This record gives sequence, structure tokens and C-alpha cells, in this order.
Amino acid sequence: MKRNFYLQHQLMAMHDPRMQNLFDEEGPRGIGTYWIIIEKLSLLPDAKAQLKYLRSSTNKKLSITYIEKIIRNFQLFVLEEDGSFSPEELNPVKKKEKKTAKNDRANAVADAKNDENRQKTAEEKTENSNEKKTNTLNTSTDKETSREVFKENIKDITTSATKEKETAAADDVNFNPIRPWQEMVDGLAVRTPWLEAACIHSGYGELLMRHIKAAVDCFKKHIEVYDKWRNLLSESDARCYFVNFTNPGQRTSQALYATLLALDAKQQSAAPPDPYRYEQRIDGRRTYLGCLIPDNAPPRPDNTAFWNETTNSWRS
Repeated sequence: MKRNFYLQHQLMAMHDPRMQNLFDEEGPRGIGTYWIIIEKLSLLPDAKAQLKYLRSSTNKKLSITYIEKIIRNFQLFVLEEDGSFSPEELNPVKKKEKKTAKNDRANAVADAKNDENRQKTAEEKTENSNEKKTNTLNTSTDKETSREVFKENIKDITTSATKEKETAAADDVNFNPIRPWQEMVDGLAVRTPWLEAACIHSGYGELLMRHIKAAVDCFKKHIEVYDKWRNLLSESDARCYFVNFTNPGQRTSQALYATLLALDAKQQSAAPPDPYRYEQRIDGRRTYLGCLIPDNAPPRPDNTAFWNETTNSWRS
């Protein structure tokens, strides 16, 4: 009677690969159907039955077709020729037992071989001890020679290490430290062929050249605001960055152009008027309306003045 009321359920049942495959494909419904089949088979003396035996377990949610699918498609049941079926063992251990038996035989063979190897090893040790005694005298002579060679090698190593230290010290003396970035940027204002080319590249060369110091100051403020000084390790870095800063189309270049225009207008308004503004110079000579002006003549006072050679003065 106890058999009809209790069913042993392996705790590791779901670790069987076939059960994992069933769960992956059918989910909890497939697992539940499997255990319904096992419960029904456990009621029989030999846990073996025909498919028709399970018809009493069917309903609207569990059809006989689905039960047959679980029995046939997942290798969890043994199918007999007469149409009957019985459950396969989960997580079988028979293969492990066979492997253990094979291992026992292999270990027995290995032990026999080890005995033979031990005998051979003992004989070899005896022969080696005799050879060692014979070679002892030769070894002592070789050691003395090795000591002399070792001393020479130590001398060579010490000498080479001293030379490396001297070379490193010389390199330290000739080492050029990195200049402060402000100093490198200030050097951009020095008139050089590079600066002339950079001004031409900007598109407002004459204006930029006239106010190059003010432009460099604006460039320095830009570097500080955007924390770009870390990238300026050489004069070449500073030049490349300044060319990009004044590159046509860049917002930085447009802002610099507007700043320099305002500065230029302010300086021109604050400067005294040019006394020779109503004259023209042609080949180094003062002229007005195509007429030469004497070198000792005062500046032309206005646009209507003309030079009177009789009185040597300007008349309007």
C-alpha cells in the first residue's frame, strides 16, 4: 500500500539534460505533464503501460496528443515494440560505474609498471653515483676556471654600469627643460616669415600685423579660459594652435577680427590728424593734384589750397 501513496522524487531531477531540454522547449507545462505521467505509472506494479492507460488523465487543458509528445520526443521514456512505455532513469550512474571499473584495471596495470620503473631507477642511481665519484676531480678544476671567468664578467659589468651613469649625467646636463607656455606664446609676436604667412592665412593680414601684440594677448586669454595650455609643449605647438585660432571661418578668428577693428578705430580717433593728409607722395616727392610741392613748403592746409610761387605760400 505504501507504494501507491508515495513517489520518490530525485532532488537533482532538473539537472538531467533531458529535463532541461524539456523545460527549455515546453516550459512548466511540459514539466508538469511529465510528473503527471510518472505519478500514473507509479500506480502500476512494473511502472509500464500503454498510451490508452493515460486517457483518464486528459481534459481540455491536457490532451492525449500532448501527453504522447512528451513521451516520444524527449528520451525520458523507454518505448517498447508493443506500444508500451516506461520511464527512463534520471541522472543515471551506470556509466560512471563502468568508468570506475575501467579505471581500476588501468590502475592495476600502472602499479605493475611502476614496480618495474622503481627497480630500473634503483639501478640507474647506483650507476650515477659511481659516475659522480669519477667526475668529482674534474668538477673541482672546472670550478676554479669558472671563478676566474666570473670575476672577469663582474669587471665588465661594473665598467659598463659606470659608463651608463656617466652618459646619463651628460644627458642631464644637455637636457632642455620645457619652456613656460606664456613665453612660447609671447614669442609669436616677433616678426618672422612664419608670422607674415600666418597673417596672410587669416584673411586680415595688415590689421593683424599692426596689432599682433594685442592679438597674442587675446590668444593667451583664450588658452587660459579653455585650459589649453597643457597641450603647448613646444613652440611648434603654439604656432599650430595660433594658426587654427586665426583660421578663416573659425568663430575665434571672427571675434579677434572684430576686436582688432575696434582697437584700430579707437587708435585712429585718438591720434592727432596727419598734417600731410591733403597731399600725396609720388616717388618720394610731395604733390597735390599732380603739382609738385617745394621741400621747404609747410603742409597743405586744406583740399582747396594751391601753392603761390610768387609769395611762396599757400592760398585758398
